[in-house]
Amino acid sequence: MRLLFSILFLINLLNINGQNFDSLKLVATELTTDTDRVNLFYKEGFEKRSMDAQYSYDCAKEAEFYAQKAGLPFYTSKASNLLGILFYRKGDLNKALSYHKIALALRTLINDKKGIALSQTNLGNIYSELTLFKLAEEAYLKALEINNELNLPIQIDNCLLNLGVLSAELKMINVAENYFNRALSNSKKRNDYEMQASCLNNLAFINITKQGYDAAIANSYNSIKVKELMENEMEMADSYLNIAVAYIKKNEAPEAIKNLMIADSIILKFNYLAAKIQSLKAYSEYYELEKNYEASLRVLQQYTSLKDSVEKSNKEINIEANFIEDKINTESLSETEKNKMPFLFFSILIIMAILLTAFILKFKR
Repeated sequence: MRLLFSILFLINLLNINGQNFDSLKLVATELTTDTDRVNLFYKEGFEKRSMDAQYSYDCAKEAEFYAQKAGLPFYTSKASNLLGILFYRKGDLNKALSYHKIALALRTLINDKKGIALSQTNLGNIYSELTLFKLAEEAYLKALEINNELNLPIQIDNCLLNLGVLSAELKMINVAENYFNRALSNSKKRNDYEMQASCLNNLAFINITKQGYDAAIANSYNSIKVKELMENEMEMADSYLNIAVAYIKKNEAPEAIKNLMIADSIILKFNYLAAKIQSLKAYSEYYELEKNYEASLRVLQQYTSLKDSVEKSNKEINIEANFIEDKINTESLSETEKNKMPFLFFSILIIMAILLTAFILKFKR
């Protein structure tokens, strides 16, 4: 047994540096078809999209090359989809838009309905970022129609949530409330706690906007209960902030400060920046309620400063999502590179032989 563990340990050591782009290309040369190569690079690139942008981009370009070489729209659309995601994360919305339009056109050509819905959702997200709200709504509605046709519950609710957020952004409060309630009802049927929590939080915001403060408090507490089931303590801060704001609007300062302090403790524990911004805004309103106008102004200035700082940072390119756009040479590998893989296996065989010999000698003694 110890021999087996030793062999496995040494094999793992040999493979520590195996998860890199060059070794992946070597693996690709052993595959029999270009479509297999597309799937390999797409899967690797998609899995690493949030961890290593450069590696993911290189994989996406390899997938694109082999997809175009195979001449099959389905595979080219996959590569374009991944490139669109990467440019979206990088902050280059124009290139992201271009790649997602290519993916949509190819998926429409082959009537890949599930893919079409995905592309429409991606386009809706980009249009929302570009404040092209009418185009965003059209894209989300097309995605919703297809997801309903295909009976994809999770994707249906994601579309409803997107449409609700978009409607709230456009001050279409009743429309937004309807979308959130539909998604909430659906998610309850399948015990989707994450979707329920999102819907309840959004509904609390809608309630406050409509001056339904008791309903906002109720929805926020329900959201907290769902987050407890998920063990999602961090996002409970959002719910406690909604409760605090509702109590401020009701002119109930003691309850307001109690919930603000609970929210603050969670924000501090998790360094939850987005909630910290909202907390400062709520504190400013609380101090105004208490007629402490000096404190209200001071906290409001802190809120504005932090909000502006975060918005400025978001406009800059995220280093973690950045990558260099180089043309990847996919067609040829040097003889040295081609021989690396056999050498690796040969090395493993030698090590196994040495360990086996040592094992035999040990028992001869």
